[in-house]
Amino acid sequence: MKRLFLLIPITILSILIDSFLFPNLSQNGIRPLFVLALALGTVAFTKVQDGIVIALIGGLFTDLFSNPYLGLSAAAYLVAVCILYGFVRKDRPKLPLLFVFAWIACATAEAIIFVFSLILGARFSIGSRLLSATLPSLILESLLVLPLAAILKPAGKGTINRR
Repeated sequence: MKRLFLLIPITILSILIDSFLFPNLSQNGIRPLFVLALALGTVAFTKVQDGIVIALIGGLFTDLFSNPYLGLSAAAYLVAVCILYGFVRKDRPKLPLLFVFAWIACATAEAIIFVFSLILGARFSIGSRLLSATLPSLILESLLVLPLAAILKPAGKGTINRR
């Protein structure tokens, strides 16, 4: 119960930050995906079901507010959550290792969004977008997972369901 009281306001706040604050603060296209970072932090230290719900709801609302392709972010976030869960399902990772796992999961989500945006008709330069915006955004997203995981760690005590 304590976990839900912590996750619901954080999820709503992350959707608002991701949809309204970060687009206005982005520099040269560098914009971390806060909802993705929250979903990954949740998977690392609470139940995987919580991360899936945050990824699905957060991704849909992110698409609704700031993406022309409804469902694309939600699908990419779910894939990233599954990838991170594959890494951490047996035991809780140390924070430096969590950074690496989160970076891999974020890179996969960004790649899915990137490829499907190109398939659906988006036009942008692959080289400049990849080097100038995507790689710095991946680092920021992976770094965001660490404090979010530390915040969620007390809520996850006794709830890890690893099989």
